[in-house]
Amino acid sequence: MGAVQNYVTVSRRPPDIEDYIDMLRRHRSWIIGPTYAGLVIAVVVAFFWPDTFESQAVLRVTPQMVSERVVPDTQDMALGQLLDGLRTKILSRTSLTALISDSKLKLYPRLVQRYPIEDAIAKMQQDVTITSSGLGAAANGRVQAAFTVKFRYPDKYKAKQVVEYLVTAFMDQNTVVQSQAASETKSFLSDQLKDANDRLQTIQTNITKFREENAGRLPDNAIYNSQNLSTLENRVSASDERVNGLNLERRNLELSLDSSQQVLGFMNSDVQQAAPAQARVNEEVSNLDRQIQAEKAALAVMRVSYRDTYPDIKAQEAKIASLETQKQQTVKQEQQEQQAQDAKPAAKPDQPNKGLSVQQQANVAGQKDRIKYIQTQIENIDAEIKRAADGKADLEKQIVAVRAKIEASPEVEQQYNTLNQDLMLAKANYDDVSHRERESETTQDLQERHLGEQLEVLDSASLPSNPVEPNRWAISGIGVAMGMLLGLVMAGAKEAKDSSLKNLKDVRAYTNLPVLSSIPLLENALLVRRKRRLFWLAWSTAIIAGSAAMFIAMTYYMSGPKGQ
Repeated sequence: MGAVQNYVTVSRRPPDIEDYIDMLRRHRSWIIGPTYAGLVIAVVVAFFWPDTFESQAVLRVTPQMVSERVVPDTQDMALGQLLDGLRTKILSRTSLTALISDSKLKLYPRLVQRYPIEDAIAKMQQDVTITSSGLGAAANGRVQAAFTVKFRYPDKYKAKQVVEYLVTAFMDQNTVVQSQAASETKSFLSDQLKDANDRLQTIQTNITKFREENAGRLPDNAIYNSQNLSTLENRVSASDERVNGLNLERRNLELSLDSSQQVLGFMNSDVQQAAPAQARVNEEVSNLDRQIQAEKAALAVMRVSYRDTYPDIKAQEAKIASLETQKQQTVKQEQQEQQAQDAKPAAKPDQPNKGLSVQQQANVAGQKDRIKYIQTQIENIDAEIKRAADGKADLEKQIVAVRAKIEASPEVEQQYNTLNQDLMLAKANYDDVSHRERESETTQDLQERHLGEQLEVLDSASLPSNPVEPNRWAISGIGVAMGMLLGLVMAGAKEAKDSSLKNLKDVRAYTNLPVLSSIPLLENALLVRRKRRLFWLAWSTAIIAGSAAMFIAMTYYMSGPKGQ
């Protein structure tokens, strides 16, 4: 067996500028070829790519002609909202289908023939561009809004016609949208006004019913109830005082009646001698009774102002006691005389008292009349006391009712205030809706007269003179750059794969031996010439083919319709 050879791995030395120049020189064909191929492909693509023209028009939103101080604008719609609404309607499937199918325009014929109409609609939606912008402040202080409508198409005349159609559609649709918005706003506010009116009427009815159910307990009656309660209490006090006075007067009349009846009894006695004495006694008793009652009334008045330990009250009580003792003695004496008189035989009742004179008989008749008068007075006082008691009972019932109203007043006041707050809110809501409803009517009238916000053509649809795409110089440059990049990558790969020694630097670096001299590579002259012929033939063919392809592409572009 032969000896095993040991291979040592040596890293490549770092290349310098001369090495890079040698690399480019050795692999120039690998770099120039892809670069030229990229140029040819880019030129062919650029000139076979059809032109696309863009037509555009500028619209602006003009404010309403009537000053907003006179007629406020109730449709203050932002430009973005306006554009969104108009774009949605104009770029809808129905609108674009009608536009694509128009016999004069005949847009996207290849797409329509080969694919469903939805593809053409999607393509047109991509080609239509609507952008908004502001133009600054107008005379009324509002920002004038504007937007641009653009459309891209290979035929510049059709592009212009489509933009004109879109501008017209925008203006017509704006009129429809504004009128419809004004009408719907008015209808909506009319319904809101009806609802607000119904709610207001309902609250007013509830308040009226509440006032009827709580009559006398409302906050408006609080002062009246307090005054009425005070008046009723004063009337009760006055009634009590009146009853006390009547009772006192009745007691006096009863005493007078007793005295008169006693006097009449003495007058009817058979003993004429005793009559004057008896009358005298009765008169004395009556005087004592009157005096006692007067002193008791004075004592009652004094007790109102002073205590029972007051000296004057003690003196008054002693005086009343003395008068009562005197009265008892007089009555006792009268009873003794009456018993003595009764011991005598009595006269027959059917016999006239012949012992009485005419004057005495007149006195008896007068005394009887006095008794009847006193009895009548007592009956009148009793009737008046009964009326006073009944009136007091009625007053007490009224007091109970008034106090019940006063006690219920806080709860009723809270409910009443709640109803009033609801009424105020309902009135404010009704006034607000009514005001907005009148403004909406004015706005609708402005729209009908075409005095509201309108769309105005600031720049009409333009006829493009130069295509917006493709940018042939950019495409050619990109093709050359990509071809060169591909060539450099291929040259680098080939250089990395080649591990042979290229020059004396590699020999010195990898062998570590001094180089005394070098012998150039000797090749067969016939082979060298043959390789050169094949090289030039290949390059000539490639250049001719590439130039022909670029010429054909340019000729096709120059002879094409160019957007007409």
